[in-house]
Amino acid sequence: MRVLFFGDVVGEPGIRALERELPRLRRELEPDFVIVNGENLDITVPELGRAGMRSESVERLVRLGVDVLTGGNHSLDPPEAEAVLGHPRVLRPLNFSRYAPGKGSLLLRKGEKVLLVVNLVGRSAMPLAGDPLETLEVLLEKWDGVPVLVDFHSESVFEKLGHAFLFDGRISALLGTHTHVATQDGRILPKGTAYVSDVGMVGADGGYQGYEPDFLVEALKRKLPPTGLVLRPALGPLRVSYVFLEFAAKKAKALGHVSRVLD
Repeated sequence: MRVLFFGDVVGEPGIRALERELPRLRRELEPDFVIVNGENLDITVPELGRAGMRSESVERLVRLGVDVLTGGNHSLDPPEAEAVLGHPRVLRPLNFSRYAPGKGSLLLRKGEKVLLVVNLVGRSAMPLAGDPLETLEVLLEKWDGVPVLVDFHSESVFEKLGHAFLFDGRISALLGTHTHVATQDGRILPKGTAYVSDVGMVGADGGYQGYEPDFLVEALKRKLPPTGLVLRPALGPLRVSYVFLEFAAKKAKALGHVSRVLD
């Protein structure tokens, strides 16, 4: 089984980059499943610096061939969050709240190939979230024997790598998202779990994690959303970051990690 996973897609530049690259990668790599972290897909409340997904952007990616869009700390930001999280292809962190709208895992099927996709968030990114370890333990009790890919949305490498080793051999992959910066530590752990601390972003390079820096720098300084400024996508060349995985049964047998600026 082959899986193509893209890191945080940031705004309209990120969507355009994905529309440009995904058709080519699908032809060349022939993935069975395509997964995208979409929690920065749209700037949903620009004056407050809030991101998230809008229904029209979700549908653009579904038409492009994306099987599931994962979320993170921005999943509940949009005013229309409840409607978006009701989409059958959209996930939000499983360990956020059992009472939150939406779902945190999705079983994908194509022919005889099956993959359970799980979205977790670390407390470094979302302090009010529940314990990701306990949440994943409970889920795995229900899905023993099924290949499992976890999008772990977290600021902390310690948190992500620790969970990867804790569940090594019980899940097929744990891929980090959230920082928008691709790390160089992709590997397959001793018992067969593929791991990358952060896949990196799909968006405009040269800004502040895919955004123009003025709003975010002022917010960092004032500790409040700055008056008179709005969050905007960055300018500059487009970067695409993704991981390509091959699984044999539940174990990873190959991992490729790419983060590059498009010509």
